[in-house]
Amino acid sequence: MADRELVERILNDPALRTERPADPQYTKAAAGLMAELDGLVPDLARFGLPLDYVQDLYLPAIVKYDEQGNEVSRRPVDYRAAVPVLLKWLPEVRYYPVAESIVRAVSVRFAKKQAVPVLLRVFRDLPPVKPEQRREVLRTSIGSALGNFADASIADELIDLAQDRSLGAARAGIVNPGLPKTKDPRGPDVLLSLLDDPAVAPYAVQSLGRLRHAPARPQLEQALTSPDENVRAQAKKALKRLG
Repeated sequence: MADRELVERILNDPALRTERPADPQYTKAAAGLMAELDGLVPDLARFGLPLDYVQDLYLPAIVKYDEQGNEVSRRPVDYRAAVPVLLKWLPEVRYYPVAESIVRAVSVRFAKKQAVPVLLRVFRDLPPVKPEQRREVLRTSIGSALGNFADASIADELIDLAQDRSLGAARAGIVNPGLPKTKDPRGPDVLLSLLDDPAVAPYAVQSLGRLRHAPARPQLEQALTSPDENVRAQAKKALKRLG
């Protein structure tokens, strides 16, 4: 087995694939996307991996073994060439599982530069995915991706989104860890203004603790008496970080 690469199949193992239930609605909703992805990911062809679902881009791992059969390295499938196509389709898809898997696929470091502008736009203007009750779950996933991607270059956009209360709890990832990661001097005041917003107050408290923002101590002490158990718990942790 020297110098030989093998594939850890995960969900793509033939035995496991028979247990993965077919989803005709997914197949129909993703048909155009899959057609455009065909041939863009050489790893899939090289190792005989299928591309039936967007998840087939990010779930498998390419594993290398030594002569004794011991694992010596592991890497994900290289699907960088697929990122522009995934982002093109994100605003167009109408089936939640397809949209959610696209968001997960582009929530990786190598996709950041291309993904951030699209995610910022789609966070506000979600595609009308079905089932409708999953739309806010999708928005929350996008908010989490933006929070992880946060840096100074998108501070203005994240501050605007964090302050837009019409966006509800989906802002959680933007409030924490997003705002602290921007290192923007406006961040602490924005977080303080969100302490009376029940949708994101626990995350604002977390971020104030993360920043070790000492001027927030009186508000954090007041939060210890909040009717929200999560706010109280996070305030206790934040005050501990302040020392």
